[in-house]
Amino acid sequence: MAARNNAQGGDSTRSLPLPSSAPRVLVVDDEEVIVESIRDYFDDRPVTAFCDPAQALQAMRESFFDIVVVDYKMPKLSGLDLLIEAKKSSSYHYGILLTAFADKDLLERFISHNLIRRVLEKPLDLKRLKEALDRAAEECRGFQHDLFEEEQRRLHYEQLLSDTISPGQRIIGMQGGLKAIVEQASRFAGTDANVLITGETGTGKEVIARAVHALSGRCKGPFVKINCGAMPESLIESELFGHAKGAFSGAYQDRKGKVETAHGGTLFLDEIAELKPELQVRLLHVIQDRVIERLGSNVPIRVDFRLITATNRDLRQEIGRGAFREDLYHRISALPLHMPPLRQRRDDVPEFLAYFLEAFGRELHRGPLRVSAGALRLLSAYEWPGNVRELENVLKRAVILARPGQDLLEEDLFACLTCPPITGASLDSVFDALCEQLDRRAFDLKDLENRLLGRLLERYRGNIMEAVRATGIPKDKLYRLKQEK
Repeated sequence: MAARNNAQGGDSTRSLPLPSSAPRVLVVDDEEVIVESIRDYFDDRPVTAFCDPAQALQAMRESFFDIVVVDYKMPKLSGLDLLIEAKKSSSYHYGILLTAFADKDLLERFISHNLIRRVLEKPLDLKRLKEALDRAAEECRGFQHDLFEEEQRRLHYEQLLSDTISPGQRIIGMQGGLKAIVEQASRFAGTDANVLITGETGTGKEVIARAVHALSGRCKGPFVKINCGAMPESLIESELFGHAKGAFSGAYQDRKGKVETAHGGTLFLDEIAELKPELQVRLLHVIQDRVIERLGSNVPIRVDFRLITATNRDLRQEIGRGAFREDLYHRISALPLHMPPLRQRRDDVPEFLAYFLEAFGRELHRGPLRVSAGALRLLSAYEWPGNVRELENVLKRAVILARPGQDLLEEDLFACLTCPPITGASLDSVFDALCEQLDRRAFDLKDLENRLLGRLLERYRGNIMEAVRATGIPKDKLYRLKQEK
């Protein structure tokens, strides 16, 4: 008998369900009246039903089912044999057995093979089956979520491997504002000592980190980056050090962490100041001993990597307020590099303009692009609080807004920069006004932060990653605000 599936569509390839999808149910019973009764009773659920166990097994080999309801005594293939075969290819999660034979030895065989979680006696009571399916569905939703997270980790890991030896970005200002920095970086590249790169958000710290790697003896090894501020606390330890099978729910196999992946190459920890104290301690031991243990394992693994870290914070101030370990600071800062902000290297702005306009012209299928003399004066005089990253975003916006065929970008396309930046006395007046509002209890600090972040999201049209790239604000704050709205 052919199957009838109440779910929309059909997929001949096996796929894992998304966490939000309804659990898929497979029913196998050689009594057609039972199959039809179940179909009719559960017409609001994605139920696939078979009277032929061989057809059911084939379907399970082609697709994953969350819940399988199977009769024990069937011709050609018993329920026991069906589930044993299905288990070999991990075709289902939760098994329910239908049987009119309450045989203790039989049940022990099913349970010993981890084939079923529930037994329902015949004649079948559909209300009891509904209760069993509801309970199974709750468990399966958690199981789906674990599978989905594991798949996301796998994809992230594969992306990491493909990116580790990616070519470095072009360094703008090698003969200008960054000449001394590049010369210093090239000297540092000849050693394996740890490098700490400091500077405001958007100044190009990662570009210099990649340059140090590319100039070093480890250039043929991987360059592995992790942003310590963008990773959820629940995942960062596993991302750094990997995990053993069974270390937590969803850890179905051993996984290398980024420290281990960096073996033979360079490990770049961006936003190092965001690491929690307990992870700072563990990282300190790894730097000292060059040995890691995966999460959930006590097997030591030797690692050989060059460490480069970066931060936009003053780590000495962080040490003073107890947020960063002094011993870790001394370990990571053997060779310090400081990236100057763009406002201190204004002579490099024309070179940045040429570089980005050429790139955007190719990306957006535009002809050769250039800026007018007035626009150049405006761009060169601007303070650029967001540094190179802000300049890149402003230029891209201007190219997109330009009329078709308009290859000369005029001042009006940079209207977003005409408001004077808040500096010095004007900044003090802003703080005075805010303090007055706080004194009046017009709002509290949390309210102030939420309003500010809300306005920021509005400015970037709800695009969290664009706001993060422009400001450097940790994305978890913006995600949390968006979820609360």
